[in-house]
Amino acid sequence: MRKALLYILLWMVFKGTTAQTADTSKFYNWYAYNFTEPEEFVIKNILVEEAENKPIQKSLVVVYSGLSIGQKIKIPGSDIPNAIDNLWKLSYYSDIQVYMRVNEVNGVKNATLNFVVREQLRINGHRFPGLSNSQAKNLKDEAGLKRGMYITPNLINKTTVKIIQFYRDKGYYNATVKFNRLPATDEKTGKTMPGFENFDIIVDKGPKVKVYDFAFHGNEKLTDKQLRQAIKKLKRRYHKINIFASSKYIEGKFAEEKDNIITRYLSKGFRDARIIKDSLELINPKRVIIHVDVFEGNKYLFRNIVWKGNTKYRSGFLDTVLGIKKGDVFNQTQLEERLGTVNTTGVLDIQSLYMDDGYLFFQMTPVETGVYNDSIDLEIRINEGTQAKVGRVSWTGNTKTTDKVILREIRTKPGDIFSRAEIQRTMRDLAAIGLFDPQQLNVNPKPNPADGTVDIDYKLVEKPSDQIELSGGWGGNAFTRRATLIGTAGITLNNFSTRQIPHPKNWNPVPTGDGQKLSIRAQSNGSNYQGYNFSFTEPWFGGRKPNSFSVSLFRTVNAFDFRQRTDPNRKYFMNTGMSVMLGKRLKWPDDFFNLQYIFSFQQYKMQNLTGGFYGFPGGFNGTSYNPSLQVILTRSSVSDPIFPTSGSTLTLSAQGTPPFSLLRNVDVSQQSLQEKYKWAEFYKWKLDMEWFTPITKKLVLMNKARFGFLGYYNKQMGTTFFERFQVGDAGLTNNFGLLGFDIVAHRGYPVYQTSDPTVNPDQQSASQFFTIFNKYQLEARFPLVTNPSSTIYALTFFEAANGWYNYKDYNPFRLRRSVGAGMRFFLPMFGLLGFDYGLGLDRAVPGQTGLKGISRFTFMLGFEPE
Repeated sequence: MRKALLYILLWMVFKGTTAQTADTSKFYNWYAYNFTEPEEFVIKNILVEEAENKPIQKSLVVVYSGLSIGQKIKIPGSDIPNAIDNLWKLSYYSDIQVYMRVNEVNGVKNATLNFVVREQLRINGHRFPGLSNSQAKNLKDEAGLKRGMYITPNLINKTTVKIIQFYRDKGYYNATVKFNRLPATDEKTGKTMPGFENFDIIVDKGPKVKVYDFAFHGNEKLTDKQLRQAIKKLKRRYHKINIFASSKYIEGKFAEEKDNIITRYLSKGFRDARIIKDSLELINPKRVIIHVDVFEGNKYLFRNIVWKGNTKYRSGFLDTVLGIKKGDVFNQTQLEERLGTVNTTGVLDIQSLYMDDGYLFFQMTPVETGVYNDSIDLEIRINEGTQAKVGRVSWTGNTKTTDKVILREIRTKPGDIFSRAEIQRTMRDLAAIGLFDPQQLNVNPKPNPADGTVDIDYKLVEKPSDQIELSGGWGGNAFTRRATLIGTAGITLNNFSTRQIPHPKNWNPVPTGDGQKLSIRAQSNGSNYQGYNFSFTEPWFGGRKPNSFSVSLFRTVNAFDFRQRTDPNRKYFMNTGMSVMLGKRLKWPDDFFNLQYIFSFQQYKMQNLTGGFYGFPGGFNGTSYNPSLQVILTRSSVSDPIFPTSGSTLTLSAQGTPPFSLLRNVDVSQQSLQEKYKWAEFYKWKLDMEWFTPITKKLVLMNKARFGFLGYYNKQMGTTFFERFQVGDAGLTNNFGLLGFDIVAHRGYPVYQTSDPTVNPDQQSASQFFTIFNKYQLEARFPLVTNPSSTIYALTFFEAANGWYNYKDYNPFRLRRSVGAGMRFFLPMFGLLGFDYGLGLDRAVPGQTGLKGISRFTFMLGFEPE
């Protein structure tokens, strides 16, 4: 009985079986083993066979078994079972057996091992019947199945999970997957391929599953409504429409929402709150109810807050910056934001206070020192460290731009006290010059605790900045009331270098590197209108201070008939002029302010316009001059000049001419029209304000308000007929302000000349323009592409605007309203391209009904209408 038992146990250890294809009879070597005293054997040889006599990589079996010739093993023992386990882990084999033959030489027991394995079937190919080519390609990428992979239950299970998860991430919660295994055949010969199979993977994604409702259990302190409001991106299906949230049930998204629920509890003082469990109730194949069981715990308040280790700032001052008082609700999120460990609000925090003053090695730890009923005592332990100074400052990535352009924007100079705010401002200023990609700008501070310094390395990535403009636009004509095609050709070099002009070898392919701007532009719709403009800007005039200098020359001709240029009866208006600008960056109230002085001189020449123009009285036919000085105060803190996500811009400008009629001390009523209007005189105020507010991680809200007023010095002269405000349309014909008036674009409307919103502007001819205007604008912008080669974003808008002829009629609340949507494409080589579809809510075209009667499509190239 004992010997029989030993035979049975030995057979179990080596997993022997008589159902073999390979001839293993020569290895049967019945041997009685002593299980209480294992015997030692020396491996003499290791053989490998395939159970069905198919080709096999024998060395692979030997290597992964972990056994080797000459190795000493014990039988019974763990060596051979471990070898079998090692081979099983490969998942290459469906059956593994080991046979042993023993012989003894000179008292040494030698063992020859024979591994008999059966290889798994392999994948020849797979397909997804019933799916489109694009869907099948996406699933093939997701599944990751390759020809030659071993087919195992684990492989099929993992692939099934991947495909199901792929569809669940898209809202198909009930997706199912079925594998049909088919014999593989050679495509050329049609013969069966031994050892290979094909997969037909049948996928039924089912309907999209959406959240019908959230059911909360265990909440007594916060209502269901409050908890639902904490869920940002997953909304109930029967809830009111929310364009910023989805009702599709996606597991990963709901996991984020559970964190939001706990965050809401923490903000209300329930620091012990947690989600006990959550479950799904499938009420039909398309709808689920999410059940969430919560434990609220007690509501806590702040009690005593004590500062320890602070020597730089008094505890009372730190209390003021912290902004948390005894008795306030214990808000963990607010505490982290005010301390600065997590701050997304932009409000001054404790950590920024120290780090902006050089305390780079500053450390702070809030510790709860006591809990008394519903109140918590905090001790905030501070290790200020020493003030760090800026060590070496370097930058990389500028291949075209010279180092001096970058150096003049760097605010962290060696030897300065380290300031995190100065680093952030440097990053903003480098982005603002428009030569580097804001998305890829980076900084790498390298602290040196040994000497108390920090090296700062800026990572720059240049982007294409020059623009070639060859474009056309379709827009309304303010005088003829007919739409016209306007063609534009121009080039703008935003990184120009006059210093490199004498050195053609350094051109790339034009003189570049010094951050100067050169622009040449021509615009025309044939003989009816031509406009030419040249401008040059040096942002650092003199090279030492951020004082800008700019000069521009322009000429426009606007004809009102189609006569030849040489025809003496031709009716036209010509504007020729130049301007010189000097700008200065201010340090007070802060260095986001800029002050500009612009002197301009324009000559307006009119021929054969005896019927009146711009509201001029009939009979005026001659030349008028307009010398003016404009002062512009601007504060801009936007994060990005192309697609701002935060910050604001405020612009206040005052422009005026000398009061010529008062200085001459003549009776204006006795002068001829040519003498009376020879010199334009006016003063003009404009105010533009815009704010950019991030609503979500990508969605940005832009608010804008504009106001303009044109006044006069002499009542007998009245308001000048130039420099007025044209309100309406897309503004294609006057983006440089060269026709003697300012354009105020109003999407959804043609140009209008009446202040009464009840009057249809389509039945008017806008031959004169307003002296006062108001415009309010609200845009929601969503980026689709943001990279150096292009910036694309979609937008929806609401606008309200109007114009008036005198201050008595001015009513900032009597406006024409419009709504719509559009797209913007910014391509470095071509500038801005865009279109808008606007609906004028206070407009109706006679004879047209529905949207056609109030809609207007506008197209823009090269600039954003104001």
